[in-house]
Amino acid sequence: MKKSYFFVITLILTLITTPSWGGEIERIQSKGEITVSLNRGYPPFAMEKDGNVFGLDVDLAHLLADYLDVKVKFIRPDTYDKQIPKLLTGESDIIIAAMTRTVERGLKVSFSDPYFEVSQAALVRRDLLPAGAESYFDLPEIKGLRLGVKADTTHETFARDLFPAESIKRYPTAAAAAEALMKGDVDAMVADSPFVMVWRNTHPEHYPQIAALLAPVTREFYAFAIRQGDSTFLEWLNLFVDQIKIDGTLDLLTYEYFEQMAWANQKALPERKLNRAQLMRNKFVARKKAEIDRRRREFQGAGDKYE
Repeated sequence: MKKSYFFVITLILTLITTPSWGGEIERIQSKGEITVSLNRGYPPFAMEKDGNVFGLDVDLAHLLADYLDVKVKFIRPDTYDKQIPKLLTGESDIIIAAMTRTVERGLKVSFSDPYFEVSQAALVRRDLLPAGAESYFDLPEIKGLRLGVKADTTHETFARDLFPAESIKRYPTAAAAAEALMKGDVDAMVADSPFVMVWRNTHPEHYPQIAALLAPVTREFYAFAIRQGDSTFLEWLNLFVDQIKIDGTLDLLTYEYFEQMAWANQKALPERKLNRAQLMRNKFVARKKAEIDRRRREFQGAGDKYE
């Protein structure tokens, strides 16, 4: 009787003190699929052509899935403010959507280490531009400025601290705000520096009328976002970010999407000092390129699922 009692007590203590190794990684792997929430229309991080999604964030999602040995399903919320709610309700497993780490968002989600640094930047009508203007912070000098922003983003929050509320017009995407600028509905639009740089480089016909203000004024960081409470998944994501930085994968993707810009079917304006010969001198990076190209071929036309 005493032995049986001792065995029961020991079993209970073991169950209480033994850590549970189950978590998000195990759930995703058992499901065989990771659901990634992407941006909608934010080149070059997330784009769509002929029914396929592609971009820097898409490549990172496929690489992430490769490491987990699962398939990828993409969702692209209609508006950015739905990104976190869809994650929290389980509609996605992770947000890879050029999302800026902020302390406010950090109350709702867990952020990985940063994978991309950006600054606030702007596109503005040249005829309104103050002499010598080169940064976002030159915009407040323009009287009566009408400013376009992507709604529910750090761009909108930052703009509301600098400009009267009535001067700000909200749009569902940064591309829509840029379109409004071209139509004359606003005088300027603000976004992260990668969007502004890419828009300038892919719209040379508008260069005489629209200027890009790209001088750095802030330091912000994109990161992956997941639900809170799983430190193992978060630590693994941080390791993944370290890996793509150390082995050259992130440098290569940045070069392809911001320098070569084959996705835009035109040559980018020269700006960065990095050239392909210098980059590909690293043989390990060359191997990474082969892996990325293989992954793209496998998913090309495979009918990437997204909502």
